[in-house]
Amino acid sequence: MTLSVLLIGFGAGTASALLYAAVASGSPLAVLLLYVAPLPILLAGVGWRHTAGLVAAVVAALALTVGVGPKTGLYYALVVGVPSWWLAYLALLARPGATPEQTEWYPIGRLVIWTAALGALLVTASIPLVATTLEEYRATLREVFSKAFESAGAAGAPLPTGQDPKALVDFMALVAPGVAATFWTASSILNLWLAGRITRASGRLVRPWPDLRGVSYPTTAAYVLLAAFAGSFAPGLVGLAAELFAATFLIAFALLGLATLHVATQKTPARGLILFATYAMLVLQPWIVVFLAGLGLGEQFFNIRRRFGPPPGGPPTAVANLP
Repeated sequence: MTLSVLLIGFGAGTASALLYAAVASGSPLAVLLLYVAPLPILLAGVGWRHTAGLVAAVVAALALTVGVGPKTGLYYALVVGVPSWWLAYLALLARPGATPEQTEWYPIGRLVIWTAALGALLVTASIPLVATTLEEYRATLREVFSKAFESAGAAGAPLPTGQDPKALVDFMALVAPGVAATFWTASSILNLWLAGRITRASGRLVRPWPDLRGVSYPTTAAYVLLAAFAGSFAPGLVGLAAELFAATFLIAFALLGLATLHVATQKTPARGLILFATYAMLVLQPWIVVFLAGLGLGEQFFNIRRRFGPPPGGPPTAVANLP
């Protein structure tokens, strides 16, 4: 391990720890900073190999342990540090291809599936720390949100007129676990994409930029989504855990649906309008991810993109530069 790797890891870890610790201020901007806390780790890992990412994760965890407390440092390591290092490691994983001039890089689709699985696993693993039954878990969440709304009201931010506080608290307790898992998944994918774009712009990205329209998933991913959806009807914590996997894999297949839409419309004159309308609806009406995930499942089982021809061009090859 060179001195430059250590310095990069130290700087990235310090930046990540500061972003993570900013949430203590309680402002909306600080919450946004919390979701970009993995970015410095990913930048170090993707730009300077996984050893720099590991150094950054360790430095950040130690800094938070000393500066804030052991629980904060441990939680950071489990939720941000280790997953970010692992995703950066997989992003640069490669093996020799069919010829000496080619390299087979770790598929982007598998990276997306990893983020979906990790998002569900991390929230599922936190449940036993809160409660041992579903009723106790939701009661704890209701108490947390009740106190949060009371604090907001005391600070001059009351609920909108006509809003039933109890109904809102019950709703938040119901959807909070799934929202947390999907936010973790979506933000991790976005941070990984940003890390790749930044390192590519700086000339430090060793793998070729993939054609995201051609992303594909293992066949088992579709069965995981379907099984998780069926399992979400089970009672108790088992149903909740299945619900988390269904939510995060729904996000993954929505991305596959978007890739399918990009390919299916590539020869359509109104392509720009269709894509603009789709992305606008994603912002204004996020529930359409259900339909996009359905399109992604259709692509997985029926190979819809093949009917419209392959995407123009293809990802270039590169000499292996194993992390």
